[in-house]
Amino acid sequence: MRSSYWERFGKTRSTRRRFMGAGASLSAGAAGLALVGCGNDDDSGDTPANGNGDAPANGNGNGNGENGDRYGGTIRYPFMGTNSGDPPTLFPYENLTYLAQHPASMHYSRLLTEVSGADVDPDDYTALEGDLAEGMPEQPDERTYIFRLRENAHFHNKPPLDGRPVTADDIAQAYQAFISMSQNAAAYEEVIESVEPTDDRTVQVTLREPFAPFLTVHASTPEGFWIIPVESIDGGQAQEDPVGTGPWIFDSWDSGVSMSWNRNPDYFIPELPYFDRVEGSLIAEPQRLIAGLRAGDFDYSLLGGNLYEEAQDQLDPDGRDHFYGNPSYGAFYFNFDIEDGRWRDIRVRQALSMSLDREAVNDVLDQTGQGDWFSPFCATNLVPFHLSPRDDDYGETGRFFQYDPEEARALLDAALGDTSPQIRVTANIDRYGRGAEQLWELLVASLQEVGWDVELTFQEYGSYIQSTFLGEIDEGVGLGPLVGSPRDPDDILSRNLASSSARRNWGGQPIDQQDRIDEMIREQRVILDPDERLEYIHEMQRELAEYMLVVPYSAAAGYAWSAPWVQDFYWKNSFAVHRAAMTYSYFTPERIAED
Repeated sequence: MRSSYWERFGKTRSTRRRFMGAGASLSAGAAGLALVGCGNDDDSGDTPANGNGDAPANGNGNGNGENGDRYGGTIRYPFMGTNSGDPPTLFPYENLTYLAQHPASMHYSRLLTEVSGADVDPDDYTALEGDLAEGMPEQPDERTYIFRLRENAHFHNKPPLDGRPVTADDIAQAYQAFISMSQNAAAYEEVIESVEPTDDRTVQVTLREPFAPFLTVHASTPEGFWIIPVESIDGGQAQEDPVGTGPWIFDSWDSGVSMSWNRNPDYFIPELPYFDRVEGSLIAEPQRLIAGLRAGDFDYSLLGGNLYEEAQDQLDPDGRDHFYGNPSYGAFYFNFDIEDGRWRDIRVRQALSMSLDREAVNDVLDQTGQGDWFSPFCATNLVPFHLSPRDDDYGETGRFFQYDPEEARALLDAALGDTSPQIRVTANIDRYGRGAEQLWELLVASLQEVGWDVELTFQEYGSYIQSTFLGEIDEGVGLGPLVGSPRDPDDILSRNLASSSARRNWGGQPIDQQDRIDEMIREQRVILDPDERLEYIHEMQRELAEYMLVVPYSAAAGYAWSAPWVQDFYWKNSFAVHRAAMTYSYFTPERIAED
């Protein structure tokens, strides 16, 4: 069966090379949904074209008190690259979307933050340091973490906080607000028994049981518990005029145009940040981004692996390329109660997976050659946990990821008595962009080549994120990214796949294998030995490859570029890249003088 997508390019792909050939006609807009990530082959994740950015003296190259010539300038960039856009509100507790989580890292803090630097892998989320906490916590036992707050931490000097000091009670109150409002609350309540102040500057977090990834999944995550003063939550200020403790103070939001922040002169790391002002454009059109970078109107941008060759051709060769693992874990996902329960049959889900030519999709969308395939619950940024299903050492269940039209049709015939079942695929493009649309169309085209009778429909983002995304599917299947900034496999396991999650990405009564899946999710949490847990998670991937609770697609690499005048900018693959990397970055004196 020919899809309208292939007809658009006059292709009837009978071989992989024809599938790839269609990519030559694709516009440069395909971002591959690499919201904050792309593949990485080197140690640092940065490829300095001109050697700019000396090795940092303290992990970030700052903090020596002799950096007076680094201050000044306005850094301008598309806030989320090709996926820029307006959030529903700026309040991250009530908005799961990355569009609200990204801005949060400018003006809010966490207890801990990830570390960036020349010698730190951008995908290493275990490299942590104190954020609002002055350092790593004490651990008197396996369930107790004691955080000491920075002595000089103050809220921004704007109403209603007016620069008052941060106390341990603020942390406890913010946590109560978070668990009463957020759809991510269940993942916290299952793990955390209490968050209690023991004096004005000390917070004790007690877990219900030992939990191996607590520091990376809870204490430092940029997609959960931001420390937000409850005074700003009451009355709705946090939705449009946030106030926190972060390196920049929120200034303005011009819908569809930009957001802006000014330097926090009372930041708890006194020397930082260096930029006087941040202006984040909400424009997402790829050609405008590249044109802005070429003209010097933007200082850096997320781009995407599909734009790599164009960037190399048009941008300053003295700039810096940044590569890192794709964190935007995505999949086909199901309501198991609809359509006569067809998706409950493991063979139908396996057939769907084996109908996807993931390698060909990456060949079309990824010009860096660093893309991969998502594993059953691991995004490719989760090194060393992620196992690539295309590698021979994945094991026997890796066959369920291989493109095998003959076996897919045989499974469909055995399960449904039909090798061309009708299916409606619901996705989103008004937020995820043209690149996502091209990815969806390529995946659907691959299904159609095998024989599936597919209708691709697009749902407005607000409706999509509150219904289809949560498994509330009336017909067919959902398709899209399930999580955008995972820091540990448990992020995806507990939020997206566990039956206990309030935001799980499947609907209906659980499949037969769900009890086993939940059992494994619980087990990996309490394995405290890192090597033992790593081995267990590898085995989980091999087992879940057979079950296909959700059916992951390919993981085209992402790509970012920064201008040569941006110094010591070491990318961190996180929604909080602004806090972890940009806070320590600065302009050359010549660039500051131009501003």
